[in-house]
Amino acid sequence: MIRTQVYIPEEAHRKLGRLAEQKAQPMAKIVRDFIEEGLQKTQTGDYSGKKTLLAIVNMKLRGEDTNLSQNIDHYLYGASKYEE
Repeated sequence: MIRTQVYIPEEAHRKLGRLAEQKAQPMAKIVRDFIEEGLQKTQTGDYSGKKTLLAIVNMKLRGEDTNLSQNIDHYLYGASKYEE
């Protein structure tokens, strides 16, 4: 295990202390469990960009956007579309 120090609000610290007492577990274990649970929840999404790239490829194959290269920022980042 690696030791890490974080700052948390006093109220959160009090709540963690009460929860640790209720569960008869060290506060550190409670925090580790919360972190692990949070990490598992965030890992359910696909952040690789594959979905967006496939959508762009499919648009070009179907000929939907004739300005695909000019609108790349729109498709990747949500910027405004280029209009002629």
